Amino acid sequence: MADELSLVVSAAFNKGGISTQRSDSISVDVAGDAFTHQVQSIPASDTALLEGVAIGNPGYIFIKNLDSTTSVTVGLTESYAIKLLAGEVALFRAAGAIYALSDSGSVNVEYWMIEE
Repeated sequence: MADELSLVVSAAFNKGGISTQRSDSISVDVAGDAFTHQVQSIPASDTALLEGVAIGNPGYIFIKNLDSTTSVTVGLTESYAIKLLAGEVALFRAAGAIYALSDSGSVNVEYWMIEE
């Protein structure tokens, strides 16, 4: 089967007399059939996101910081390149184990992880 995953991204910016918007969508072939949807508490130390089911190779990850004040950083194999402020979201393709780390205390994140 082809195109099992549909992704749509949209953004609009309007400030200081400058206005722009962009949206795009793609359909992705997914080789595996494993999927997980979790809410996980992330402490202020390196924490792997739980897969919940046997995901061989993580593919796309959609993640949202559910905290109202504290930020969380997310990355691959403990190299944190994505910062989510309170309430922010990110969508990316994984290339290994996914880790997260809160700036302070524990932060709940909600995520979808779809096998590649």
